[in-house]
Amino acid sequence: MQDNVPQKTWPDGGRDLISVAVVLLLWVALWASRLHGPINLRWDASTYYVLGTALAEGKGYRLLNEPGEIEAVQYPPGLPALVAAHERALATGDYQAVGRGLRLTYFFLSGAYLVAVYFLVRTSLEPSLALVATAGTGLSFYSFLHPSDSLYAEIPFGLLAVLFLICLRHDKPRSSAAAGLLAAGAYLLRTAGLALLAVWVVDGLLHRRYRQAAVRAACAALPVVAWQAHVARVTGGPEYHAPAYPYQRAAYNYANVTYGENSWLVSPFRPELGRTSPADLVTRVGRNLLVLPRSIGESAWIAVGSAPYLLDKARSAAGLPVPPRDLVLTVTGACLAAIGASALLGASVLLRRGEWLFPLFYGSTLAMICLTPWPEQFWRYLAPLTPLSFVFLIVALHAGARRLAARGAAGRAAGATLAVAPLAGMLLAQVIIAAGFLRGLQPVTYYAEDGRERRERLLTYEPVWQALDPAFDYIRRHAAAEDIVATSVPHLAYLRTGRRAVLLPLEAGADTAARYLDAVPARYLVLDELGRPGISERYGAPVVARFPDAWQLVYTTPGTATRVYQRMKR
Repeated sequence: MQDNVPQKTWPDGGRDLISVAVVLLLWVALWASRLHGPINLRWDASTYYVLGTALAEGKGYRLLNEPGEIEAVQYPPGLPALVAAHERALATGDYQAVGRGLRLTYFFLSGAYLVAVYFLVRTSLEPSLALVATAGTGLSFYSFLHPSDSLYAEIPFGLLAVLFLICLRHDKPRSSAAAGLLAAGAYLLRTAGLALLAVWVVDGLLHRRYRQAAVRAACAALPVVAWQAHVARVTGGPEYHAPAYPYQRAAYNYANVTYGENSWLVSPFRPELGRTSPADLVTRVGRNLLVLPRSIGESAWIAVGSAPYLLDKARSAAGLPVPPRDLVLTVTGACLAAIGASALLGASVLLRRGEWLFPLFYGSTLAMICLTPWPEQFWRYLAPLTPLSFVFLIVALHAGARRLAARGAAGRAAGATLAVAPLAGMLLAQVIIAAGFLRGLQPVTYYAEDGRERRERLLTYEPVWQALDPAFDYIRRHAAAEDIVATSVPHLAYLRTGRRAVLLPLEAGADTAARYLDAVPARYLVLDELGRPGISERYGAPVVARFPDAWQLVYTTPGTATRVYQRMKR
């Protein structure tokens, strides 16, 4: 890299060995308290697991929780294939046993990821700054801690993305071929891998190797065409157009339809708002562009909601007064936006200096993100970009420091402060927050076939989720084998109860929703307190309220409003 943060010699033997050792110590420290129990299987994680079980059982790529075990078309099969490999290796489909194996796998994957991040950022930064960027990545809740604790694609995808960038930086024939394989693997983990495939092709064009670029384009098309051919076959087949119940393939039934179908809703969790028009799409992109800087800062550094926790720690340690919560959140949001804007500024600095690889991947991914209707999920989409966010931030800070240093002694002092203080403050805040999470692991209850409870702990498993554990166990113990459960989290319900489970119908009219539940037919209905996206509260509760004689309350988790209703026999 020309003329960015002061030019470095790579590798730098002793300093790099020490830095890598520190990275490994950080990795172990972040895992020491959570190397036990199954990996977190909430939300998409349980969907990946269900799909992996279907592959392991030789049933194809199917959602086993659904009536009819329908073929899946949303998630590429990379992560479910990893689940299937674990089930085959362990000779069991028990999610608790396999979940423990997956936790161990994620332990090693996350360690490899942090080491790879160091080697990537080290191509741009001196050892101490590369260590700061790597530590910032590892201490990020949204980009490392939470994804490494959950069966999400972010950690394996991030590892492949980092290795891809390392290979392209070497610019050798073998490295180029390896980069293509890594990009294809990343695409099979997440559709966002399209950005890597595009960068691989554009790399050839920018080096004016047009024949190479054409070959790369043809190779890059293979995994995309293969997956899209599967999607076209399923969506064009009779099963897709003759669902087992009316809303099985509705656009809002997100796990059962394509990303394109689901994302064309104005709000996927408020389908009554309708489909996206061209004007709506422009509004969506504009809105996403406005929140992007803050989202970048939040994904790379801390969640905005963590600020009150930090101030409470400061008050306890130094007796400092605590300002109003709204003010704290506003200031924190502004700081996060400033971090994100600085990262974007750093990317533009590198572009002006002729360094296009990192900014190209970064910009391609951001462009894809801006088309999506899920701003609350940006932390996941941005997670693989966090190492580059830190590189860009450091470049921007050092560019500002050089400008200040040119103004004399006072400017040099201000420049040194600008180059060091923000990064030191960011790391300190991350250490405090990470320590709080690791000391306060949340309890989760698993149940054996004989009903015995086993308590484990997860990085995040809030009381509203804990309330679902006994509720699902009630269904497991009382439901007949053919009974079907309607819930906000059908894939997790399937794993926990062993019964078919479907998403509650996201229908604004209670009459329509009740008719759809009749058509499933759903025997049990679970109302939870999960809050966002509000599926249970907005679409499940009105059905029970509208037809109280049709649904009998059979279980309430003590001390909560999590309830299980059973359909009354007519």
